Amino acid sequence: MPLREREDIMMNRTRRLAPAIAVLAAVGMLTGCSGKGGESGNNKVDTENESTAQKSQGPEKNAASREAEEGMRTVETDKGQVEIPINPENIVTDYYLGEFLAVDVKPAIASPYSLSNPFLADKTEGIREMDITSAETSLEMIAAQEPDLIVTITEADYEKYSEIAPTVYIQDGKRSDEEVFRYIADLVGKSGEAEEYITDFKARALDVKEEIRGIVGDRTVSIVEVWPQQIYTMGSHFARGGSILYDMWELKAPEAVQADMVDGDTQYQVVSLEALPEYTGDFILYGVLADTDSAFVEDSKLWNSLEAVQEGRVLPYEQVSFMHRDPITYNAQLDIFIDFFRGFEGK
Repeated sequence: MPLREREDIMMNRTRRLAPAIAVLAAVGMLTGCSGKGGESGNNKVDTENESTAQKSQGPEKNAASREAEEGMRTVETDKGQVEIPINPENIVTDYYLGEFLAVDVKPAIASPYSLSNPFLADKTEGIREMDITSAETSLEMIAAQEPDLIVTITEADYEKYSEIAPTVYIQDGKRSDEEVFRYIADLVGKSGEAEEYITDFKARALDVKEEIRGIVGDRTVSIVEVWPQQIYTMGSHFARGGSILYDMWELKAPEAVQADMVDGDTQYQVVSLEALPEYTGDFILYGVLADTDSAFVEDSKLWNSLEAVQEGRVLPYEQVSFMHRDPITYNAQLDIFIDFFRGFEGK
């Protein structure tokens, strides 16, 4: 099974929601009913005057004025235009979490996938874990929360979510990680805070760029990850801090990785144990999927014959944290990389 599909399973992106009558009933209760009373003669004249004035302002200005009065605004999404609250306060997200936390916005409910990220652990107190026992339990939990905004990566869930609250669908892979962060920050009125965060991160990374390049020199850096009986290699397009190493610091990968997974668009490749020397560099970032027996790699003569392994130039990373792509994770990875490479200064 391809790695992308396996990670989709981990974040429950392949779920398909079945109709849930009880949930739809709950949604109906949230909608409420509104009635109109009669109008006096004076009120009718006032209303007509307001209508005339509004027409003279044009439809676009009227729409914007109406949205502002109602505390709503229209945003462009990957499902077209959607009206959302100007200041959403009760948010549910089934994937994106670090993007919210980076601008000090705490969703009410988040997915187990995003809450599993150790880099976010000190910021998630009070966030409820989405009940993913079934599609129905997820919907029931979300409906009971009465959110004013839902942000989803799961297109299959969009219609069901939209029946509960204004929903923004963000298509995976359509935007860069930085663009996703900016987009989410804008949804909650935190664009300024996001820009400050991005500027600080880039400054920190670039401040040490020449130092790290001086330590690494002409040597290559590679990313290797072990799953059950499979070995994956990655470049700059599949999290794991690759964009810091190859894009921001411009470190070089082994030729087989550089051509396809850094300069090219390939996200990852499955390689055999015998092919490892071609895909591993002078420095190796090494991750293992949780509960995976990696002895078939680590106990092999080939792995232990690699110069990077023999010289201790291997950085073990926690797969459950390095697979995320949010700004908080990137900052944590940056610190880890700096400490790791500085350990080889002069070596």
